[in-house]
Amino acid sequence: MNNNLYARFPGQVIATPPCRMLNANMYGFFIKGDAKCIQQYLDQTINQVKVDNMSFKALSSYCMLTFTDIENIKPTTPPFSEQGWFQETDIIIWLPVAQLINNKIDHIYWYPAFICVNNIYALVNGREIWGFNKYLCDYTMPTSGEEPDFFNITVDAFKQFSPNTKMAPCELFNIKLKQNNQEKKIDGFVELIKEGFDILKDHPDFFNFDLNILKQMLSGLFHPQIDQLLFKQFPDGTASKAVYQSVVHSPSVIQKIHDIKLYFHEFEFSLNQMDMFPLEQMFGIKTGTQTPLLPFNVLFDFNQEEAILIAENK
Repeated sequence: MNNNLYARFPGQVIATPPCRMLNANMYGFFIKGDAKCIQQYLDQTINQVKVDNMSFKALSSYCMLTFTDIENIKPTTPPFSEQGWFQETDIIIWLPVAQLINNKIDHIYWYPAFICVNNIYALVNGREIWGFNKYLCDYTMPTSGEEPDFFNITVDAFKQFSPNTKMAPCELFNIKLKQNNQEKKIDGFVELIKEGFDILKDHPDFFNFDLNILKQMLSGLFHPQIDQLLFKQFPDGTASKAVYQSVVHSPSVIQKIHDIKLYFHEFEFSLNQMDMFPLEQMFGIKTGTQTPLLPFNVLFDFNQEEAILIAENK
């Protein structure tokens, strides 16, 4: 066990968790990928941490894509709680993951495998403390109460790898409203789970295990917390070896739900090819267009708790 205290000095911006988040306006969509690609991504990240009789397995060919505008964030621990607050927007690709102990499912997590944010303070703290794989972006998304007609994300990137390619802003993906149908206000989690189950159970490639696991996956999405699994690592000076490598768990504990909606609109998801962020190679999400499943909107408050060690490479 490392007993060295974390060095704090003037101008050092790492705050102490937890953080409280107010009015998190989340839009979510389930995007089709490929279970083999997702499993390969898990093997390249969280399964790099070797523990006897424990591994992580992909649960679905689908990823959950969310756009979340968090109106007000601040740490809850002094003196950081007295320093101020900030806004943050997260665009995240989540993977539903099973923790296997002796080849049996022990727990189900949501792995935020790809994250883009609009805020450098959130990026630095997220990567350093929790191990969130964050990158900066620009984005478009509706504000609370607006029609959910357009979402997109633009990143500074090498669109095509070549010696002469200059990094430039590139749109990675977008979501457009194609047909405006009804939306349904949901009274609580039980109804959300039931509606989601009814929609997703008819898609045989959505889930690789039995339907009871699907129920567990949906029930653990917002009630009472989002169980996040994270891969935390830091490279050495050559970026060839890891000086630290671990799997951690950080729950997003729901404090209050203001509103839940299910959309029955028709949306179109469009992915652009980008060598720097090859989502087709990472998660099996095909370049081009597809129709996402189970679009939803949740407005809620939550606390992001500290990262709890599950396993580490010594």
